[in-house]
Amino acid sequence: MSPPRGPRGALRRPLALLAATVAGVLLVLVAPPAVAAPDAAPDAAARPAPVEVVLDGLAPRTVTTDGPGELVVTGRVTNRSAVPARDVGVRLARGPALSGSRAALTALETDGASGGAPGGAAVRTPSVEVAPTIAPGAAVPFTLRVPLTGPGSLALAAPGVHPLLVDVDGALGTAGPTRLDAVPFLLPVVGVPGQGPPAAPPVGQATAVAVLYPLADRPRRLPVVPGAPTLLTDDDLATSLAPGGRLAGLVDALGRAAPAGSAAARSVCLAVDADLLETASAMTGGYQVRTATGGTTAGTGAAAADRWLDAVRAQARGRCVVALPYAGTDLVATAHGDRPDLTAAAVATGTRRVGDLLGVTPVAGTVWPAGGLVDERTVTALTAQGARALLLDGDLLDGRLPAGALARLPGAAGSAPAAVALDPVAATALAPRPAAEPGDATSPAGTAAPLAVQDALGVLGLRALQEPPADGAPAVEVVAPPTDWAASTDEAAALLAGVDELARLGLARPVDLATLVGPVGAATPLAPTALASPEREIDGVAPPGLVARAGVVRDRQGELLAATERDGVGAPSPSDFVEPLTDGVLRSLSAAWRGDPAVQEAQVAAVERQVDELRSLVRVAQPSGSYSLGSNDAPLLLTVENRLPVAVRVQVVLEPTPGLRTASLPVVTVPAFGSRQVQVEVEVTRAGQFAVDAQAQTPGGEPLGPTARLLLRSTAYGTITVWLTASAAVVLVILASVRIARRVRAARRDQRSRRRRHRDPGTTTDADLPTRELQRR
Repeated sequence: MSPPRGPRGALRRPLALLAATVAGVLLVLVAPPAVAAPDAAPDAAARPAPVEVVLDGLAPRTVTTDGPGELVVTGRVTNRSAVPARDVGVRLARGPALSGSRAALTALETDGASGGAPGGAAVRTPSVEVAPTIAPGAAVPFTLRVPLTGPGSLALAAPGVHPLLVDVDGALGTAGPTRLDAVPFLLPVVGVPGQGPPAAPPVGQATAVAVLYPLADRPRRLPVVPGAPTLLTDDDLATSLAPGGRLAGLVDALGRAAPAGSAAARSVCLAVDADLLETASAMTGGYQVRTATGGTTAGTGAAAADRWLDAVRAQARGRCVVALPYAGTDLVATAHGDRPDLTAAAVATGTRRVGDLLGVTPVAGTVWPAGGLVDERTVTALTAQGARALLLDGDLLDGRLPAGALARLPGAAGSAPAAVALDPVAATALAPRPAAEPGDATSPAGTAAPLAVQDALGVLGLRALQEPPADGAPAVEVVAPPTDWAASTDEAAALLAGVDELARLGLARPVDLATLVGPVGAATPLAPTALASPEREIDGVAPPGLVARAGVVRDRQGELLAATERDGVGAPSPSDFVEPLTDGVLRSLSAAWRGDPAVQEAQVAAVERQVDELRSLVRVAQPSGSYSLGSNDAPLLLTVENRLPVAVRVQVVLEPTPGLRTASLPVVTVPAFGSRQVQVEVEVTRAGQFAVDAQAQTPGGEPLGPTARLLLRSTAYGTITVWLTASAAVVLVILASVRIARRVRAARRDQRSRRRRHRDPGTTTDADLPTRELQRR
């Protein structure tokens, strides 16, 4: 989806803004004091014009020498006021031919010929009555036929591109006549009927026209657990992919207006988002849609998605195809968040999957950033990823290039990418242009209404009729609608038919983007260019902090992917369920969410929750009881559960706990939807009861499921107990030794006494008998 951006003419109309400001001040000064009407102001901006004119058809869309001699405009006038509209008439006002890009932008950004003032227009046709009275709420159709030449005509005299205004006059209620509404558009005149054919440029000098044809949508998939049905935010794609829908109409227009071999086909390059293709592919197998209440309901677009995918594959065969960054990833945000891995993933994933799903080879090294907007840091990041060509909004460049010409961006020789300028005037003509004030004329550009591409046809005519550049190099026109282009089948076909018509007249030379950037290389001599504002602020880009958070989610997903492996033949591949997490990260950083920080935060948070949910499916089972350890080296037996459809390599880690020492545990493989017991060798250094936390981790240290709390009861001796026991044993040995020594000394004394008695038996007296008896004892 194209990121939101302000009007292209916002910086080109300082005088008009100043005039409006002065007029407003004067009005305040001269207006009488108003009676309080507090409720009127909030409704003014939302109140529609009292009378609305809607154009339903225009023929011819491009005026040629061999075409019809009158312009036929059909439409209807609707009275949305509460009073009748009287004397309603319609006429055309034509301004002078546009002279260049600045004049074209002025015409596109105002409400018609000569600044919207019919009185100052070059030509005004007579008014044709629509109805004498249009009742409130009624709609009246009209057909306006105006000759191109002669009396009462548009007075066309030469080729050129003219601003036209379909002007509706009349009166409301009792008020006087006034302009009721108007619709402006550009009318390309490449030849005046009745005159000779236009002079075609010399061979090889005609403007080369390339059309980028977008097939993209904002991301709609929500993250789900592996194996769950695809879940979308809404079922709008079912309508868009069905016949008559936006995306179906764009594909149908290709087959109708740019068949193989036609000039239009040679100018078209499909710009395709892989996320849209994958979403449509997932829808074909059935899907769910999130409801407003938070529930889910079955999607209704499976058959439409299947038919649309087949049609896209058929139209892509043999055509130029360029892959958009996956899911419209905001490359400016990833560059500012210093996540080159996300930049590389967005570009590489988009290119690879577009090729796989469509069976084609996308244009190599060509990147179309969201809205064609980049700054210097983004260019540096894309250069580092090997980008060869960047498709950029022409307003970003320094203005020295013709629209669409190739030039070399600053950088090292041989590695700097080429810039392909997308015509900013054509982009303005194709994008929605809301009215500046209530009641102002509006253009159907950027909508599914009829004539939505008429202004773009005018820009194409202007480029085809412009003078060749002074350097003799043919101009190149690259037309790029917004990626969420809302044109109907008829209008998309009208744009392609316009290219075909210019090619038939020799005023344009069709060229596809692959041919345009094909010769780009280090040796290709290209004029240097640079960004007009290298550090340009781009509104609504996700802040670096949010990008860093998304990057952390991707890092954790990468750790999980590295730890998984296929569990047998026929089992799902780890990438089948883990890689979609990376896709979710890229979708959360889509440029579709620019300017909406709440959505950006919610998208990143949703992917973060999904990663956490996947990680929680691998865990250490919580034991039902406690462990009783009778020795200081008793092992713990733990169970690791895996509820993923792939095998996971796991390492169990115990949190450091006083009184417990564990050795480093080996990595074990837990089978898909299975479990495995792990024996943990521990050493207990104290007795008592204590708790230990155990968790499963990847080999890289990324935590998986929640921690399990283990309760341990230890009756083993601790270190102090062992020391005390050893000390007591030593004391006992010492005491026993002392007693033995005393006995030995006593025995020796007794022996010496006996020897003395044997030598002198007469010396023994009755007094000695108790002493001898005591010694014997």
